[in-house]
Amino acid sequence: MGVKLLLFHSRLAERTCTLCRAWLYDEAHRPIMRLGRRVSRPPASPTPCWQCPKQSPTVAAGFERDRAKIERTLESYFRVRATAGQCLAPLGGADRLLARHLALVDAIVRRHEQQQLVRSLIALRPQR
Repeated sequence: MGVKLLLFHSRLAERTCTLCRAWLYDEAHRPIMRLGRRVSRPPASPTPCWQCPKQSPTVAAGFERDRAKIERTLESYFRVRATAGQCLAPLGGADRLLARHLALVDAIVRRHEQQQLVRSLIALRPQR
């Protein structure tokens, strides 16, 4: 969940569940403003957890706890991808945990790229 959140919902990744409980946000995850001030969430107003990529405050707490590690893994993934693995030190290539994490990130990124390609091809398809 953390990799997808940082890659595809970065604006949402910046917002904690506590902030979401305190303030209203629009569909683009921007704070709703009135007269230049944020609009607070009315008391007993439900939060939009049911549609949130963070899934729940409990799951989000795990993401917030591990965010720095996830960011380092993403940074490593893009560095390895950009250099075709040449940036790995001789021992880095033998690190099984790093290899596993990079493979998981790669699967997520490649799936997203395939989905983007399919959307582009469908948009280019001639109308009947």
